[in-house]
Parts: sequence; structure tokens; C-alpha cells
Amino acid sequence: MGNEFLPEDYVGPKTANDYLKIGEGETHRIRIMGTHKDEASFIRGWEAWDVDNHPHREKYVQGQPASEALKQIDRDGKAKHFWMFIVWHEDEEKPMVYEVTQVTVRDQILSYTSNTKWGAPSDYILAISRTGTGMETVYRVIAEPPVSPPEREIVDAIKDAMIDLRVVFDDGNPFGALGFMPATAGNDQENIERLKDDIPFKMEAEKAKSKKDAEKVGDVIQRMKDSTAAPEIPGGKPY
Repeated sequence: MGNEFLPEDYVGPKTANDYLKIGEGETHRIRIMGTHKDEASFIRGWEAWDVDNHPHREKYVQGQPASEALKQIDRDGKAKHFWMFIVWHEDEEKPMVYEVTQVTVRDQILSYTSNTKWGAPSDYILAISRTGTGMETVYRVIAEPPVSPPEREIVDAIKDAMIDLRVVFDDGNPFGALGFMPATAGNDQENIERLKDDIPFKMEAEKAKSKKDAEKVGDVIQRMKDSTAAPEIPGGKPY
């Protein structure tokens, strides 16, 4: 007897997500669009997870371990080194953020980026797959030819997403955050906070300006009414 509740070939919709997570048995094809030359697109740091399953991150300083304060926050008493960068997902056809904590994934990516025949990872597709679970988890990273720069549509889509990964160190949302980042920023995080603080004042100023404009329009209308003679009603009756 067949399934009378749902068709046998039913497949539910995938949940939209802007953060790339590679599940068991999955393969994702991406272009790495981030570069260390642009900190908004590629960051490195240390990550700890507290007992409430919330991440805490700090910037990586070359040659230095994670701070003791961060290690104490972590529920296992240690912090993981991570990379986080912007990618273009070839199948989803959209920008995403990918965080890499697995040494095996990082090493395989480096094996391509350090090879002059492949070069910059934005110029080719990397197929990243995962099999197994727990201690048996295996990741594989395979580059796909040809080697050529990303199309203009991809570059434009990345720019339009306005992603700034630096804000994750303050638990911020990187999507759209680049709009808060002045091009000549000195201390980026302080500028972000200052701009956020300025928003309520700007909103109040806009409200006040709108109110004044409305009052001016009302005055003009009233003056027009006062200077315009009322039309005569035939017979002196309104109907």
C-alpha cells in the first residue's frame, strides 16, 4: 500500500541560508571571493562557544595563541582557529559566507592557492564535499577547470551584498554592514558604533524637518484659501 499522506517523490524546500554549511553527503561548488588584502572579505581569528551555544570571536595575531579569556568562555576550555571569507555559490547563484575551522579543508585549499597553475581561488570552482560523521568525518576539496576570472555578474552580486566580515568580531551581521563602514575609517568598529548611535538623532531630525515642511505647506494652502473668494451658490442653497 502506497503512502497516502504524501507523494513518494515529495521533496521539501531547502531552507534559505546565507552561511554555507556542508552537511553529510553534500557537495558544494564555490568560488572564494575573499582575499586577505581586503579584511571586509576575509578574516582570520579564534572562536569559542559558550554553554548557551553562542559563538565568541577575537582577531588572530600572527604567532600568538587565543587569549586565556576566550578559552575560559569556551565550553570545552579551548578555542578554534578559523577562516571566514565571502564565496560565490555556483549552484545557489548567490554570495554566501563560509567559515572554515577544519585543518584538512584549509590545507586542501592552500594546496591549490599556492600552486601557480591554479592561483587565486576566485578564478576557479572548488567542489567541497563531506562524508561521515563525528571522528569519521572526511572533507574533500577538488578544483574544477577552467581557470578564468569570475564573470561580471558575480563580481557585481558580491558588491551589492555589501558584506563586511569584520563586524562578526562584535557579534554583528556582516550582510549589508559595508554600508556602515566609511572608506577612510580609522578605527572601524568605533565608526560602526558611532554611526549606529547617530541613526536615532538623524531619524528625529528627519521627522522634525518633515513636520516643518508640512507646516509650511499648510500655511500656503491656508493663505490660498483666505485669498480666494467663495463661489456663489445659486439661490443661496447648498444643494
